[in-house]
Amino acid sequence: MFQIFFSDAEILHYKRCFEDMLGVAQSKTGVHPKMGKILRDIFGRVEDVGGDIGREKRRRTGSRTWKDSTQNTLFMD
Repeated sequence: MFQIFFSDAEILHYKRCFEDMLGVAQSKTGVHPKMGKILRDIFGRVEDVGGDIGREKRRRTGSRTWKDSTQNTLFMD
């Protein structure tokens, strides 16, 4: 398995895009229904990924046994 690294420019670009989306979502006049559906879909995906990352950070796996026969994993929800 390998790791992927993002450049500072990429991260800055994604951060600006996300801030733009949040700015549109927070507008006091509302958004067009089609834009609202698109934003809900995107924010739903972000929530799914963020939830998975948060769950992985909270995961506690018991110490390994000699035979490694147990796969007990406790999620701290």
